[in-house]
Amino acid sequence: MNPGTPKPPPAVGSMLRKGALPLYVDNGLCVPVIFKYDKHDFRHAGRRNSGRMKNYIADMIGDLSPGVRRFIATESLFGLGAGMLALILNLHLLALGFNEEEIGKVTSVGALAMGFLSLPAGLLVRKAGRKKMLVLGMALLALGLAGFAFGTSKLDVMASQLAWSVGMTAVVTSEIQLIFQYCRDKKEETRAYSLLFAVFTLFTGAGTLLGGFLPKWLGGSSTVYQYTFLAAAGCLGLAAVLRGLLLPSQATKIPKAENTAVQAHETHGAGAGNKVPLFVLCVIIFLSGALFGLLNPYLNVILKGRFGWEDGAISMLLTVSGVFLFFGSLLVPYLLEKLGLRKAFAVLFAGNALLAFLMGLTVPAAVFSVLLLFRGGLFTMLSNVIDSEAMSAVPENDRNLFAGLRTIARSSGNSLASYAAGWMLSTSDYSLPFLVTGCLLVLGYGLYVWTAQPILEKRRRSRFT
Repeated sequence: MNPGTPKPPPAVGSMLRKGALPLYVDNGLCVPVIFKYDKHDFRHAGRRNSGRMKNYIADMIGDLSPGVRRFIATESLFGLGAGMLALILNLHLLALGFNEEEIGKVTSVGALAMGFLSLPAGLLVRKAGRKKMLVLGMALLALGLAGFAFGTSKLDVMASQLAWSVGMTAVVTSEIQLIFQYCRDKKEETRAYSLLFAVFTLFTGAGTLLGGFLPKWLGGSSTVYQYTFLAAAGCLGLAAVLRGLLLPSQATKIPKAENTAVQAHETHGAGAGNKVPLFVLCVIIFLSGALFGLLNPYLNVILKGRFGWEDGAISMLLTVSGVFLFFGSLLVPYLLEKLGLRKAFAVLFAGNALLAFLMGLTVPAAVFSVLLLFRGGLFTMLSNVIDSEAMSAVPENDRNLFAGLRTIARSSGNSLASYAAGWMLSTSDYSLPFLVTGCLLVLGYGLYVWTAQPILEKRRRSRFT
């Protein structure tokens, strides 16, 4: 500090000497820089934050195994097809003459089918192999989308929904175990899951945007959405081909010595003693599925019914929401590293509950849109933490079984919640699903703390100590 510069107060001077609080001089007064920013400060801060995010993402991607990178790259096609479907399916069914309650039945039937098929699929994946199961599932998803394009009756729609559900069952009972199989260690598992979901959500947003405009460009004979279903089917069919050709057939995981010891310890206790933890984890997965089913399948219906928005406006908002989902997914490892498992879950449950209650109030469309964006990012973070931590806590030998049980639990929760939400919306009550979701989040956090938190914390300590 220059000799002519007035001395700061002792407390501030102490912080200055420690390098914690630099000062600037304004009209002869020493003022902490935290009280003065100009446009250059904001510009430099933005550059620093942007650089940190780029470095964070580069570090996450740079250490990934080749099989993980190929898996994540082909997830983009999956996201595009799923994003188109997410926007146009309900609108297509409304155009065919279905009401909200009938749409809820279609959604719940699909979820129930996944629930019934998940355990057999989890056992079948041991025989067929995870890669073959994944590729078969992607092909069935494409077939289901083609069925939606050409089917017009309730029976046609139900058959297409079942084909989609069978394919999705094959995918969800194989993909996480497969990408974890390509990982070298537990740290890469967390990063791989976060990046996988981030890419999926980013391209789901792009697919949602396309779903808002492709119907106008492509059209159709039964409804304006018909040929957009075929475009989505093409994306998923191509993803099935590329994954069949590019993904490694054998595992590339090379466990470290300490991880091998932990795995041996976990496998040794994977008999009867592990049945209760698996059941407890499935209860939390059931909760996650119910939270998803109450709102996510009906956001387009809610926006159209509550505010009278056109398809293009809905697709734009859901596309922007996809960006929030993308960054929410990327921030999951960072959140866990900074806050730890216990605080991270507390923040995510509380944040999601608060946003759900606020969205249940009568608010202008602009306010609702902002809340929806933040709710999307926070809910994605909560769902990802639950899924990744639950699967990573399960020993390798039990993961196929747990994948089946997890899908049953999620599908059951999703099915019940979807049916209930469809009934609520059939009365044109667009606030009740949000209020029910908020209450369920509050109760769910208490259930998590009582049941799953001790299991996940114990497993996490065993993996990282």
